[in-house]
Amino acid sequence: MSVKAVVFDMDGTILHTLPDLVAAANKAFTRLGYPTRTEAEALVCMGSGGRHLVEKLMPPGCTPTEGERAFKLWRDIYIASEYAYTRPFPGVVEALRELRARGMITAVLSNKFDAGVQALTERFFDGLFDAVRGEVPPAPRKPDPTVLLGMLADLGVRPSDAAYVGDTVVDAQVARNAGVMAVGVSWGYDKTEPLPCNELDAYLHDPSELLTLV
Repeated sequence: MSVKAVVFDMDGTILHTLPDLVAAANKAFTRLGYPTRTEAEALVCMGSGGRHLVEKLMPPGCTPTEGERAFKLWRDIYIASEYAYTRPFPGVVEALRELRARGMITAVLSNKFDAGVQALTERFFDGLFDAVRGEVPPAPRKPDPTVLLGMLADLGVRPSDAAYVGDTVVDAQVARNAGVMAVGVSWGYDKTEPLPCNELDAYLHDPSELLTLV
């Protein structure tokens, strides 16, 4: 395998964000009078962004208006938390540094809201990515390939020369839809719908294996 650019998902791929996501949700739910949730309950709702996570964790029967209110409160609490419990997965930073030392273009594309993606990238991966993008409405979310293809075009990379690395079915789907190499990781959050390993171009068990893409 040899590609010129690697684009990464964020939550569950390069960052272990679940503890902060759940802590923020529980603070929001307590204020709204909803039951709190466990990390195990949240884990099966990962992969489609914060709004999806919050709405899935809310009590049944909540209205769209209540969902929007809960999401906005969660987002504000999450940002104010300064991501106290979030950490890069072991070995990820070292692998990224080595990829860039070998001339690889690196980027992030996440379904997380863009302000969170930008803040987390700056805090944990400053200088390690050439492009960073989260959810920016009305642009479509993964698995729609529009934003991924646009990022690659801006970076001057053909889809056939790129790989997308992620931990969920959504990530595998956006890679296929964009015509890039589909790479899965074993350490992520794919508990509800496990990655279709037999449909991937590569399945990694350690971040050091990212170097096989060079």
